[in-house]
Amino acid sequence: MDKVSVIIPTYNRSHTLKRAVESVLGQTFDNFELLIVDDGSEDDTKSVVDSIQDKRIRYIKLKENRGAAGARNEGVRRSECSLIAFQDSDDVWRPEKLERQMIYWEQHPECALVYCDYLAHAVLDEETVDEWVVSARGKESEKGIFLQLLLENSIGTPTMLMKKECFLEVGGFDDTLRSLEDWDLAVRIAEKYSIGYINEILLDVYPGKDGISMGLGAYFDGRSRMIARYREQMTEAGIFDRAVNDLFQMAQKRGVLETVKRMLLLYMGQ
Repeated sequence: MDKVSVIIPTYNRSHTLKRAVESVLGQTFDNFELLIVDDGSEDDTKSVVDSIQDKRIRYIKLKENRGAAGARNEGVRRSECSLIAFQDSDDVWRPEKLERQMIYWEQHPECALVYCDYLAHAVLDEETVDEWVVSARGKESEKGIFLQLLLENSIGTPTMLMKKECFLEVGGFDDTLRSLEDWDLAVRIAEKYSIGYINEILLDVYPGKDGISMGLGAYFDGRSRMIARYREQMTEAGIFDRAVNDLFQMAQKRGVLETVKRMLLLYMGQ
Protein backbone atom coordinates (compact mmCIF):
# COMPACT_ATOMS: atom_id res chain seq x y z
CA MET A 1 0.00 0.00 0.00
CA ASP A 2 1.04 3.62 -0.55
CA LYS A 3 2.61 5.63 2.26
CA VAL A 4 0.50 8.34 3.92
CA SER A 5 1.40 11.78 5.26
CA VAL A 6 -0.66 12.44 8.41
CA ILE A 7 -0.88 16.12 9.36
CA ILE A 8 -1.80 17.46 12.80
CA PRO A 9 -2.08 21.25 13.22
CA THR A 10 -1.96 22.37 16.83
CA TYR A 11 -2.16 25.64 18.72
CA ASN A 12 -1.80 25.74 22.51
CA ARG A 13 -3.26 22.24 22.88
CA SER A 14 -0.39 20.54 24.72
CA HIS A 15 -2.89 19.06 27.19
CA THR A 16 -4.65 17.04 24.47
CA LEU A 17 -1.94 16.69 21.82
CA LYS A 18 -0.24 13.58 23.19
CA ARG A 19 -3.48 11.58 23.17
CA ALA A 20 -4.15 12.58 19.53
CA VAL A 21 -0.59 11.76 18.45
CA GLU A 22 -0.59 8.40 20.18
CA SER A 23 -3.86 7.47 18.47
CA VAL A 24 -2.08 7.97 15.14
CA LEU A 25 1.08 6.15 16.17
CA GLY A 26 -1.06 3.22 17.36
CA GLN A 27 -2.64 2.59 13.96
CA THR A 28 -2.66 -0.96 12.63
CA PHE A 29 -1.56 0.54 9.30
CA ASP A 30 1.85 2.00 10.11
CA ASN A 31 3.33 3.09 6.78
CA PHE A 32 3.07 6.84 7.33
CA GLU A 33 4.92 9.98 8.30
CA LEU A 34 3.40 12.22 10.96
CA LEU A 35 3.80 15.98 10.56
CA ILE A 36 2.93 17.97 13.69
CA VAL A 37 2.52 21.60 12.63
CA ASP A 38 2.84 23.87 15.66
CA ASP A 39 0.85 26.95 14.69
CA GLY A 40 2.77 29.42 16.85
CA SER A 41 1.90 27.84 20.21
CA GLU A 42 2.96 29.60 23.40
CA ASP A 43 2.57 26.61 25.72
CA ASP A 44 4.77 23.52 26.17
CA THR A 45 3.74 21.89 22.87
CA LYS A 46 7.35 21.28 21.78
CA SER A 47 8.18 19.55 25.07
CA VAL A 48 5.20 17.25 24.61
CA VAL A 49 6.32 16.36 21.09
CA ASP A 50 9.93 15.83 22.24
CA SER A 51 8.69 13.36 24.86
CA ILE A 52 7.25 11.08 22.18
CA GLN A 53 10.01 9.01 20.64
CA ASP A 54 9.00 7.84 17.17
CA LYS A 55 11.03 8.25 13.99
CA ARG A 56 7.88 8.82 11.93
CA ILE A 57 7.26 12.19 13.62
CA ARG A 58 8.33 15.48 12.00
CA TYR A 59 7.85 18.61 14.08
CA ILE A 60 7.27 21.90 12.23
CA LYS A 61 7.16 25.15 14.20
CA LEU A 62 5.52 28.13 12.47
CA LYS A 63 6.79 31.57 13.47
CA GLU A 64 3.30 33.05 13.64
CA ASN A 65 -0.23 31.75 13.97
CA ARG A 66 -1.84 31.08 10.57
CA GLY A 67 -5.03 29.38 11.69
CA ALA A 68 -5.90 25.71 11.24
CA ALA A 69 -6.34 25.98 7.47
CA GLY A 70 -2.98 27.69 6.96
CA ALA A 71 -1.21 25.21 9.24
CA ARG A 72 -2.70 22.24 7.39
CA ASN A 73 -1.73 23.73 4.02
CA GLU A 74 1.84 24.14 5.26
CA GLY A 75 1.84 20.53 6.41
CA VAL A 76 0.70 19.37 2.97
CA ARG A 77 3.35 21.55 1.32
CA ARG A 78 6.06 19.82 3.37
CA SER A 79 4.59 16.32 3.08
CA GLU A 80 6.42 13.66 1.11
CA CYS A 81 3.65 11.19 0.26
CA SER A 82 1.00 10.96 -2.46
CA LEU A 83 -1.76 10.38 0.10
CA ILE A 84 -2.58 12.78 2.94
CA ALA A 85 -4.71 12.48 6.06
CA PHE A 86 -5.62 14.98 8.74
CA GLN A 87 -5.95 14.59 12.48
CA ASP A 88 -6.90 17.29 14.98
CA SER A 89 -4.89 17.82 18.16
CA ASP A 90 -7.84 17.08 20.45
CA ASP A 91 -9.38 14.06 18.69
CA VAL A 92 -8.69 10.32 18.74
CA TRP A 93 -8.40 7.90 15.83
CA ARG A 94 -9.52 4.36 16.53
CA PRO A 95 -6.75 1.80 15.83
CA GLU A 96 -8.02 0.53 12.47
CA LYS A 97 -8.97 3.90 11.00
CA LEU A 98 -6.18 4.18 8.43
CA GLU A 99 -6.16 0.47 7.61
CA ARG A 100 -9.89 0.42 6.88
CA GLN A 101 -9.54 3.45 4.63
CA MET A 102 -6.53 2.07 2.77
CA ILE A 103 -8.31 -1.23 2.11
CA TYR A 104 -11.31 0.70 0.79
CA TRP A 105 -9.02 2.72 -1.44
CA GLU A 106 -7.45 -0.37 -2.97
CA GLN A 107 -10.96 -1.44 -3.95
CA HIS A 108 -12.02 2.03 -5.17
CA PRO A 109 -8.91 3.71 -6.65
CA GLU A 110 -11.08 6.20 -8.55
CA CYS A 111 -11.90 8.07 -5.32
CA ALA A 112 -10.11 11.32 -4.55
CA LEU A 113 -11.15 11.21 -0.91
CA VAL A 114 -12.33 8.53 1.52
CA TYR A 115 -14.06 9.41 4.78
CA CYS A 116 -15.98 7.71 7.59
CA ASP A 117 -18.40 8.28 10.44
CA TYR A 118 -17.32 9.61 13.82
CA LEU A 119 -18.60 9.86 17.37
CA ALA A 120 -18.67 13.35 18.88
CA HIS A 121 -18.33 13.89 22.63
CA ALA A 122 -19.18 17.39 23.88
CA VAL A 123 -18.56 18.23 27.53
CA LEU A 124 -21.48 20.44 28.57
CA ASP A 125 -20.51 20.76 32.24
CA GLU A 126 -18.66 18.83 34.94
CA GLU A 127 -21.28 16.10 35.04
CA THR A 128 -22.76 16.03 31.52
CA VAL A 129 -21.31 14.76 28.26
CA ASP A 130 -23.46 14.88 25.15
CA GLU A 131 -22.66 12.29 22.47
CA TRP A 132 -23.88 11.92 18.89
CA VAL A 133 -22.84 10.11 15.72
CA VAL A 134 -22.02 12.16 12.62
CA SER A 135 -22.85 9.94 9.65
CA ALA A 136 -23.59 10.27 5.94
CA ARG A 137 -25.47 6.98 5.79
CA GLY A 138 -28.27 7.13 3.25
CA LYS A 139 -27.58 10.75 2.33
CA GLU A 140 -25.95 10.37 -1.07
CA SER A 141 -28.15 11.14 -4.07
CA GLU A 142 -27.81 9.72 -7.58
CA LYS A 143 -25.47 12.63 -8.31
CA GLY A 144 -23.23 11.79 -5.38
CA ILE A 145 -22.75 13.68 -2.16
CA PHE A 146 -22.09 17.12 -3.67
CA LEU A 147 -25.66 18.44 -3.34
CA GLN A 148 -26.01 17.06 0.17
CA LEU A 149 -22.79 18.76 1.20
CA LEU A 150 -24.19 22.08 0.03
CA LEU A 151 -26.81 21.69 2.77
CA GLU A 152 -24.94 20.05 5.63
CA ASN A 153 -21.46 19.01 6.62
CA SER A 154 -20.91 15.30 7.24
CA ILE A 155 -17.17 15.10 6.42
CA GLY A 156 -15.00 16.24 9.32
CA THR A 157 -11.33 17.04 8.77
CA PRO A 158 -9.97 14.12 10.86
CA THR A 159 -12.06 11.65 8.83
CA MET A 160 -10.37 12.64 5.56
CA LEU A 161 -7.85 10.56 3.63
CA MET A 162 -7.21 11.91 0.14
CA LYS A 163 -4.95 12.12 -2.86
CA LYS A 164 -2.50 14.96 -2.46
CA GLU A 165 -2.73 15.89 -6.15
CA CYS A 166 -6.51 16.38 -5.84
CA PHE A 167 -6.10 18.48 -2.71
CA LEU A 168 -3.66 20.74 -4.53
CA GLU A 169 -5.82 20.84 -7.67
CA VAL A 170 -8.77 22.39 -5.79
CA GLY A 171 -6.50 24.85 -3.97
CA GLY A 172 -6.27 23.21 -0.53
CA PHE A 173 -7.93 24.72 2.54
CA ASP A 174 -9.18 28.29 2.24
CA ASP A 175 -6.97 30.01 4.82
CA THR A 176 -9.21 33.08 4.85
CA LEU A 177 -11.84 31.00 6.68
CA ARG A 178 -11.58 30.74 10.48
CA SER A 179 -14.30 28.10 10.60
CA LEU A 180 -15.89 25.53 8.24
CA GLU A 181 -12.68 25.20 6.21
CA ASP A 182 -13.19 21.42 6.23
CA TRP A 183 -16.76 21.76 4.92
CA ASP A 184 -15.63 24.17 2.21
CA LEU A 185 -12.85 21.81 1.08
CA ALA A 186 -15.19 18.79 1.03
CA VAL A 187 -17.64 20.67 -1.23
CA ARG A 188 -14.89 21.60 -3.68
CA ILE A 189 -13.57 18.02 -3.76
CA ALA A 190 -17.08 16.55 -4.21
CA GLU A 191 -17.84 18.97 -7.04
CA LYS A 192 -14.93 17.65 -9.07
CA TYR A 193 -14.10 14.11 -7.94
CA SER A 194 -15.56 10.85 -6.65
CA ILE A 195 -15.68 10.45 -2.88
CA GLY A 196 -15.71 7.17 -0.97
CA TYR A 197 -17.55 6.56 2.29
CA ILE A 198 -17.04 3.94 5.00
CA ASN A 199 -20.19 3.44 7.07
CA GLU A 200 -18.29 2.84 10.28
CA ILE A 201 -17.27 4.95 13.29
CA LEU A 202 -13.48 5.13 13.10
CA LEU A 203 -12.67 8.10 15.34
CA ASP A 204 -13.81 10.10 18.33
CA VAL A 205 -14.12 13.88 18.19
CA TYR A 206 -14.05 16.10 21.27
CA PRO A 207 -15.36 19.58 20.39
CA GLY A 208 -14.31 21.96 23.16
CA LYS A 209 -15.87 25.25 24.15
CA ASP A 210 -12.73 27.00 22.90
CA GLY A 211 -12.57 25.03 19.65
CA ILE A 212 -12.73 26.58 16.20
CA SER A 213 -16.03 24.85 15.44
CA MET A 214 -17.61 26.59 18.44
CA GLY A 215 -16.88 30.12 17.18
CA LEU A 216 -20.32 31.27 16.05
CA GLY A 217 -19.14 34.49 14.44
CA ALA A 218 -16.66 32.60 12.29
CA TYR A 219 -19.33 29.98 11.55
CA PHE A 220 -21.89 32.48 10.27
CA ASP A 221 -19.24 34.22 8.19
CA GLY A 222 -18.02 30.96 6.64
CA ARG A 223 -21.49 29.60 5.97
CA SER A 224 -22.64 32.88 4.39
CA ARG A 225 -19.64 32.83 2.08
CA MET A 226 -20.33 29.22 1.07
CA ILE A 227 -23.99 29.93 0.28
CA ALA A 228 -23.04 32.96 -1.80
CA ARG A 229 -20.33 31.02 -3.63
CA TYR A 230 -22.64 28.14 -4.57
CA ARG A 231 -25.81 30.15 -5.05
CA GLU A 232 -26.16 29.16 -8.70
CA GLN A 233 -25.76 25.42 -8.06
CA MET A 234 -28.11 25.52 -5.08
CA THR A 235 -30.74 27.44 -7.02
CA GLU A 236 -30.54 25.00 -9.93
CA ALA A 237 -30.97 22.07 -7.54
CA GLY A 238 -33.86 23.78 -5.73
CA ILE A 239 -32.12 23.88 -2.34
CA PHE A 240 -31.02 27.53 -2.10
CA ASP A 241 -34.04 28.66 -0.05
CA ARG A 242 -33.60 25.73 2.33
CA ALA A 243 -29.93 26.55 2.92
CA VAL A 244 -30.74 30.20 3.60
CA ASN A 245 -33.65 29.34 5.90
CA ASP A 246 -31.46 26.94 7.89
CA LEU A 247 -28.85 29.66 8.31
CA PHE A 248 -31.40 32.29 9.34
CA GLN A 249 -33.11 29.98 11.83
CA MET A 250 -29.80 29.31 13.54
CA ALA A 251 -28.97 33.03 13.54
CA GLN A 252 -32.37 33.89 15.03
CA LYS A 253 -31.84 31.44 17.89
CA ARG A 254 -28.54 33.18 18.63
CA GLY A 255 -30.03 36.67 18.41
CA VAL A 256 -27.95 37.76 15.41
CA LEU A 257 -30.43 37.38 12.56
CA GLU A 258 -30.18 40.91 11.16
CA THR A 259 -26.38 40.80 11.27
CA VAL A 260 -26.28 37.51 9.38
CA LYS A 261 -28.79 38.76 6.82
CA ARG A 262 -26.55 41.75 6.08
CA MET A 263 -23.53 39.46 5.93
CA LEU A 264 -25.13 37.14 3.38
CA LEU A 265 -26.32 40.02 1.20
CA LEU A 266 -22.83 41.50 1.28
CA TYR A 267 -21.24 38.26 0.06
CA MET A 268 -23.86 37.91 -2.66
CA GLY A 269 -22.99 41.40 -3.87
CA GLN A 270 -26.34 42.93 -3.03
